[in-house]
This record gives sequence, C-alpha cells and structure tokens, in this order.
Amino acid sequence: MAYDSIPSKIISNGQKFADKPAYFVRGAAAWEPTSWKTYAAECVQAARALISLGFQPGGTVSILGFNRPEWVILDVAAMCAGGAPAGIYTTCSPTEVQYIVNHAESSVVLVENKAQWEKILAKIDELPLLKHVILMKGAEKVEHPIVLTWEQFMAKAEGTPEKEVHDRIAKLEPKGLATFIYTSGTTGPSKGGAGPEDCSVSYLPLSHIAEQMFSIHAPACSGYAVYFAQGIEKLGDNLKEVQPTIFFGVPRIWEKFHAGVSGKLKEGGG
Repeated sequence: MAYDSIPSKIISNGQKFADKPAYFVRGAAAWEPTSWKTYAAECVQAARALISLGFQPGGTVSILGFNRPEWVILDVAAMCAGGAPAGIYTTCSPTEVQYIVNHAESSVVLVENKAQWEKILAKIDELPLLKHVILMKGAEKVEHPIVLTWEQFMAKAEGTPEKEVHDRIAKLEPKGLATFIYTSGTTGPSKGGAGPEDCSVSYLPLSHIAEQMFSIHAPACSGYAVYFAQGIEKLGDNLKEVQPTIFFGVPRIWEKFHAGVSGKLKEGGG
C-alpha cells in the first residue's frame, strides 16, 4: 500500500474536491480561483517537467520568491518527483543564497523575478551543481542559457509520461526527506480543526515551516482554500476582502493590528 504522503493527498484532493477552490490569486478586479483538480494537475505537470530536466529521486530544488502559486506548485512537484524543496528567504544576500543552494545540492532554482535572479547570477561561478533557473510568471525577461520562463518549464512536461510521476509518488516512504527548512525556531500551531469550508491568507515567507504548514500541508490534509496575498503592504486590504477563517500571525503582525485599532480608537470620542 502506497504511503499517504503530501503529494498523494493533493492528487486525491484533486478528485475529492474537484471544482472547489484550492487557491486564489488577486486579479485586477477580484480574487481569481483555481480548483483542486487544476492545482493537482499543475503539481503533476511540474513534476513531469522536473523529470524531463533530469531531476532524479533524492534531488532538490531551491525556491526564492514571495508567496505565489508557482512557489507551492514547485515545492509539491519536487516531492512528487521523489525529491525535496528548499525555501530561501527573499531578503537573503547573494552569498546566503549561494550557501543554501549549494548546501541543499539543488540542481534547479525557482526565482520570483529578475532581482532575485541577479543574486544567483552574482554567484553563478560558485554554484557547480546548478543546471536550471526558472522564473515565476510575469517576471522580466532574462537572457541566459540556464534560464527558463515558467511557461517554458511547464512545457518540458511533454517529455515525461504522467505514469512516471505516479510511480515515484508510490515509492515515497514515511522516513524519506520531504523538505529542507533553513530557519531557526519551531513549527507553528496545530492545524487541528480545519476543514474544506475554511480558508487562509498566505503572506509569511514560505521558506518558513509555519507558513508551509498553513499554505501547503494543512490544505493538503484538510482541503481548504489558500489566498495568496499581494504583499505585506496590502495584507490589511486582502484580509478585509478575504475574511479568512484561519489566520496565523507572528508578533509583529499583531502589533501592527493593535496599533491600527488603537489609532482609530483615539480618533473617536466618548
């Protein structure tokens, strides 16, 4: 019997929840949903693309960017292909990025934009294992032999049958490596109680285990939808629009909320 891993749960959710939203991205006028069926298919397609690029079981990818569907899709795809992802904080310097990519022994790196790519470029001669860099959607064009757009990357899936991905998922073991977390601290609060009717807003760095729990693992186990925030500066607006039933905050976030409420109270009378 195959191990009930995160990839297998997501694929199962693609069938179980089908047309229910798995995640939302803010468009020009509204929040635009993507179904569980499509999300699961995106993860499998990305895994096929990785395999086509030569990704082997036990391999790793590094991810450098703000919270986006592509971040989560490649994270899960690496697991689907028998490997593991490593998240990198967007504030890391080129030297820090180079250290993590090398330490994780990543052959593939996903970056949010040209600014994050330039951190890789600055240290490219010190990244002997790096073979491919993938840009997230909408990134400024980069001309370099190892760089692929997200669309070019996903098109590589044509070189690998879907069965290969399912075969690799079936070989995952409970004691196998699932992900690298380069951070201090401990895991976030329990995800107990969440269900498919809940929703959350993804805004903390996905390179941290706490945000991965709320944006990747808990949704895979519970089936709730994730809204990807437009950025910290728009978090307040996003929260008003989404009104999440699940919200995880660090002390600084609660301090900002408190300051905002206190400021409004001072403006009132009586």
